[in-house]
Amino acid sequence: MADLVSRLNDNNKNVRKWGTMAMLVADYGTPVPDKLWNDDGTPADFGAEFKMMGYVTTDGFKNSQSVDTSDTNMLQDIEPVRSDITSKTRTLQCVFGEMNAWVKALAHNIPVAQWPENKDGDWEYSDGEISDNPYYVIVLLGQDGIGDNAVYRVEIAYRSKVTDYGDRTSNRTDAEGEDRTFTCFRDPATGKSYYEATKAKKRDVGDGNRP
Repeated sequence: MADLVSRLNDNNKNVRKWGTMAMLVADYGTPVPDKLWNDDGTPADFGAEFKMMGYVTTDGFKNSQSVDTSDTNMLQDIEPVRSDITSKTRTLQCVFGEMNAWVKALAHNIPVAQWPENKDGDWEYSDGEISDNPYYVIVLLGQDGIGDNAVYRVEIAYRSKVTDYGDRTSNRTDAEGEDRTFTCFRDPATGKSYYEATKAKKRDVGDGNRP
């Protein structure tokens, strides 16, 4: 029998680090493109209605899932005889590193349709009466590697809203940031709550795939 080393099924080309990422935000109900990928394997252009938010801090994006279960026990067993899922929650958290007009509009729970046209212009917002936070479509785009060896990621939260806020600190040493957590919900129009996919950059030669 062959030793374990010769039977390993590992591939270091599948180890991912996402040093280049972007978050896009649009109002819930904004159509997601039917074609999410270009023919060369790069992510499609989502259009002007999806606002690219700028810098996030080096912690990047944290995608968390939590599940609650309910166990059923019987007299004759000390271990549960079955377990049923009672709830499942997915959240997406990041700290925005730019204090631009779009980040601050999101921080003040303003629908994207009311955001200023210029991300990098002056801004002024006030908080007042609020009954709930608006729903958004969230898109994450990522790139690992460069050129013909690049690998791309697309993730979409079809219906989400801000459900938690982190502290905002202003001091001499730390960059100011807006810490937001989004909870993802199922979109009744599409039946989807979350999408993720990875594609490699297509080459112009050979079989069209990276080595």
